[in-house]
Amino acid sequence: MQKNFKKIFSITITILLILLSSIPFASAATLLDESQTVSITMNCDKPGYTFNVYKVATLDSTNTSPYETKYNSLIPSVSDKILSGKTADILAALDAIETMPTSAPTVDTFTTSATSTTKTVSNLAQGIYYVRAVNYPAGVKSVTNSVAALPYYNNGWVYSIPAINLAEKVVDDVPETHKSITNSTKDNENYTDVSLGDTVDFEIRSTTAGSNSMKLGSYAVYDDMSAGLTLNKDSFNVALLRQDGTKITDLDSSDYTVTVTSEGEGEGQNTEFNVALTHAYLQTDEFYAADVYYTSVTYSAILNKYAIVGTAGNPNTEQKLVYSNKNGVTDEVEANTVYVYTYAAATNKLDPEGSKLEGAEFKLYKTEENAKAQKDEIATGTSDGDGKVLYYNSKNEEMKLQSGTYYIVETKAPKGYSLYGKVIKITIEAEYGDTFVNDTYVTNSPKDGYAVVDVTDMPIPAPQTGGIGTSIFYAGGAVLLAGSAAFFFAAKRKKNQK
Repeated sequence: MQKNFKKIFSITITILLILLSSIPFASAATLLDESQTVSITMNCDKPGYTFNVYKVATLDSTNTSPYETKYNSLIPSVSDKILSGKTADILAALDAIETMPTSAPTVDTFTTSATSTTKTVSNLAQGIYYVRAVNYPAGVKSVTNSVAALPYYNNGWVYSIPAINLAEKVVDDVPETHKSITNSTKDNENYTDVSLGDTVDFEIRSTTAGSNSMKLGSYAVYDDMSAGLTLNKDSFNVALLRQDGTKITDLDSSDYTVTVTSEGEGEGQNTEFNVALTHAYLQTDEFYAADVYYTSVTYSAILNKYAIVGTAGNPNTEQKLVYSNKNGVTDEVEANTVYVYTYAAATNKLDPEGSKLEGAEFKLYKTEENAKAQKDEIATGTSDGDGKVLYYNSKNEEMKLQSGTYYIVETKAPKGYSLYGKVIKITIEAEYGDTFVNDTYVTNSPKDGYAVVDVTDMPIPAPQTGGIGTSIFYAGGAVLLAGSAAFFFAAKRKKNQK
């Protein structure tokens, strides 16, 4: 058995020696093939990028002493970095160049899209190539460019490299933006429920974009406010926030602009405006600090006489966040809509038969105490020919009301009718859901937005011109006349007898 083992071992060693002797790796690995071209393959599945491939150095060999093969820079300012052979130093020096010189030619360009995700640049002369992102989406925070030396020596000359995954070298982030109501009476940032003249506070909170190395060219939010809301132009404030929402700093008013492009002046006339950070401010480092996560734009509006009552509400829409990078590439992000709801009160004035009464006067109060004392009314109304009472404030604006309980007092009855004479309670009941269904957050509310009560007045009895009282009066008169006549005739007879 030992004999067989030695025999097998000897055969195995012999075969291995034969195989190794047949591989001419020594001469092929050490000799440079100057005639061989090189290629670079790039992958990027993120659309919207443009990469230029620049030749920044040649690979040259000398034919006299000293004999050397080295990379010679085509850009004098980075020659020492090229000679150092340190990739990180070469890349940093090339990235620092604002505009690549003509001495370093562009050998190809790769623009990515949904259908263009791979590019191979072939038949390149030996040398060093620099892959640089020259255009990119506006939200990119950083791009790590690439350097490839081909061929390079690694226990032999290597003429190709694995495909460069450029998408992995990009840090991009699409910003988000969101509008909210910060003083909602319903504890919901998507809607509130208020009265005419009430103030509604809004916030547009947006994540930042860009970075110190890739500063933005512009950054602005756009808003569309319904005609039922009057913008308070003096209420704007812009701040930087941390990710947890805590404030870092308020921006100076010179760091941003507020531009009102369309101002509502009547029913159906919306107010449109935008708030934009200035280009000068975007070139500072403050906006790109490590702890800055959001911009916060706050402002307020007042519910006005053009407000729509009922489930349609009065929308306030953040249309979009628009931002651009230094190359002028612009992107935008759509935002959301919040709603301001309001309602109204009305009265039907009737007689006992249900006929409509005109000319009755009423006052509307917030509290029962005020109604009983008949002081501090918030609106008044007079029934029209259809017996309808709508309530108007001192400016003759129809009163819009937050849902809740109010009180009505009739202060003057139509001619020939008595006052109702008591405080009337009227309740505007509105309920809301957390989801937007059938174009509203309202799940239950008064029909057409109006809470209506019927008030009936009784006719005043007219003074009577008949009946027992008159009969007594007439009977007494008859007796008096009869008595007078009897006395007159008796006296006359007595005189004649004489």
